[in-house]
Parts: sequence; C-alpha cells; structure tokens
Amino acid sequence: MSETPPPASLLRVIANARPDLTTAIEHVLHLPHLCPVTLNPAPGSTLTLRYEAGPGLLELFSLDAYIDAFIGHPVVRDMEFFVQTAAQDAANLLGCPVMAHADVTFNRLRQGQRVTVTAQPSDG
Repeated sequence: MSETPPPASLLRVIANARPDLTTAIEHVLHLPHLCPVTLNPAPGSTLTLRYEAGPGLLELFSLDAYIDAFIGHPVVRDMEFFVQTAAQDAANLLGCPVMAHADVTFNRLRQGQRVTVTAQPSDG
C-alpha cells in the first residue's frame, strides 16, 4: 500500500516575470467540503493567502490540488489547524511571510469563524 504524499509536496512555484515591481498577491480559494462526515466547511467558505511577491509566485493549479489533499485528511481536521498549516506551507515554499485568512461557515451550527494566521518561513 502506498503512502499519500504530504499536501505541501503538491504546491508549486512559478517565476515572477517582474520581481522588480512591488506586487501584493492574494489567492482567494473557495473551500470544498473538507470533512466527508459533516460536509464542513459549508459552501461560501474561503481561504485567502496573501504575500508580497518575490522571485516566485504560488502556482494556481497546484493550490487547488493542495486544498483538495485536505479532504478527509487524517491529521489536519479542524479549521484552525488547516489555516495554520496552509500559511506555514506557503511561507516555507515561497521563503517569505504569508498571511492566511479563512472566512468559514459551518453546517449544523449557527455560527461562522474567521481565522487569521501569519507564518514566517521555517526550516521544518
């Protein structure tokens, strides 16, 4: 039986065509149901990744694959940990600080949640 690769291994970087220009990037990802049991987060939930562009940019298709890798994930099971993980993985790959902001609504609850995390690149 083969092991599932870690979600971070799915993220890719493309070259920034104009690294000489100050460029703020925001990726707004519409979240799928990450929990197959509760079907949370509910439709309309988003994760925004924000960073100052350097020599590389997060590649769009890999971001979709990365988010999909968390569907039914055995370890990253709550939204707080999910947002923290996404921020850290992106910061590590880009080599710059990344702010992750999630606006989440839940099925079977009368509440939403906002989670904001700023991650610095780390070695591990």
